[in-house]
Amino acid sequence: MEGLLIAEELRQLRPLLPSRRLSWRFPDAHTFVLPLATGSLWLFNRPPNPRLELRYDAPSPGRSHSGFQDLLASRAVGDLAEARQRKLDRVLTLEFAAGGGFVETPGVFLVAELTGRNCNLILLDSNETVLGAAREVRSDINRFREVVAGRPYTPPPPYEKLDPRTAGRETLHEALSGAPLRSWRKIVDGVGPELTRALAAATELPDTRALDGRELKRALDVLEGLVEAPSRVVRDALQRPDVATLRLRERRQAVLERLKNELQREVTLLEKRLGDLTKAREAAAEAHELRGHGDLLLALANRVPEGAGSVMLTDFSGRPVRLTLDPSIGAAANAQAFYERARKREARARQADLREPELRERTEELSDLLRKLHERTDAELAQLTERFLPEAKAQGRSTPGARFRGPHGFTVLVGRSARENDQITFKLARSRDLWLHVQGFHGAHVVILAENREVPFDTVLFAASLAAGHSKAADSDNVPVDYTLRKNVWKVKGQNAGAVHFTRHKTVYVTPSRNPPVA
Repeated sequence: MEGLLIAEELRQLRPLLPSRRLSWRFPDAHTFVLPLATGSLWLFNRPPNPRLELRYDAPSPGRSHSGFQDLLASRAVGDLAEARQRKLDRVLTLEFAAGGGFVETPGVFLVAELTGRNCNLILLDSNETVLGAAREVRSDINRFREVVAGRPYTPPPPYEKLDPRTAGRETLHEALSGAPLRSWRKIVDGVGPELTRALAAATELPDTRALDGRELKRALDVLEGLVEAPSRVVRDALQRPDVATLRLRERRQAVLERLKNELQREVTLLEKRLGDLTKAREAAAEAHELRGHGDLLLALANRVPEGAGSVMLTDFSGRPVRLTLDPSIGAAANAQAFYERARKREARARQADLREPELRERTEELSDLLRKLHERTDAELAQLTERFLPEAKAQGRSTPGARFRGPHGFTVLVGRSARENDQITFKLARSRDLWLHVQGFHGAHVVILAENREVPFDTVLFAASLAAGHSKAADSDNVPVDYTLRKNVWKVKGQNAGAVHFTRHKTVYVTPSRNPPVA
């Protein structure tokens, strides 16, 4: 993403700052979304086209996909205080204030280097020491500029170019006189290959021609428009699709990737099952030999010592054969064991013959789908998604538990039945989420989805009020509520739904409420 385009996004963002924010959301390993009080900040860290967008939509909360995303969710927890760009470089810095909690989380800086193939996101502490990076850069990759946790952050090397926002018309005219459009990016800050193409298309001038006179004036007029609204000039000059169309394409590509991965997984599994059928037939080929061992044991049972683990016998053709036996049973029982092994192998081989046509047909069907996946229409992709990605259908269904938005943006889940208690505790909650339950009464399980953040005490009190309000103690005052990390809660096999044990808990006293105020 080029410098002028970044500056345009920051112009829209700055009036919103400082901004309270909700928890980070990560649709995939390369997408970082920060919901703000108004809109959402999207960072796409996928080479070679990283970018920044201020949008008015946000994905649903989900799990992180990388260690750096876990780190970001746990350290960048305060409000977004400031966003700044160095000159018109493709590097911007997001400043996060300190976050509250039992122990205050210090403020941090997130540096987004939106630099094509070398794009990166780097988290820094207040001393500009690297806490972590989406892509670590060690000395074997770049010996001049390492990006490694624990090392001081070194920004990209400085440069000298004219800032088209502040340089006067005369200065730009003098500097660009006689220069072809393709060389403007070496002189004018914030202009890269895409904006150069837009300049050439908007002026209808070859990018190799030396400009002067009227042609230079026309190009400078377009440059002024580019500084004011670069995305509009790019869209109009290059006839690029609008943002809505681009997002539809992105969603289609994401669906294609998910379907491709799922189909490939199923094809691999089917091929493994076909391989198992081949092994079953090979094992059945030994059934005749196993029956022969059983016949031999029955015929020469008197020669088999009691409790023997193996025995050497001479078969009916005069050949010596060593048989491995179960010493806990006699010769006749061992013979029956050989017969049973032979019978099972033959049965598996018969099953293999019956299943193979179906498995091969299924494998060919999915392989053909995989080869022609990109030719499918959006409607066909939707049908395939319902068929092969069952979790996509579940997204529209209600999730277990009642959901509340607590202080500081934390999501609080409240079980409404014994079954939902089990679901939110053992299926939705992660090990470091907070779990709450009223002390000494039947009641709801309550979970605070921490998402790797420190949970502030006022959020604990909010959730504790809900736990008391959704219990048999709802009509009491000063109700004790126990809370602990989810990893300290367990269920004994055979217990009734909703029954659990827990340890290492603390207790707070609250007034019950089914709709407590958010401070």
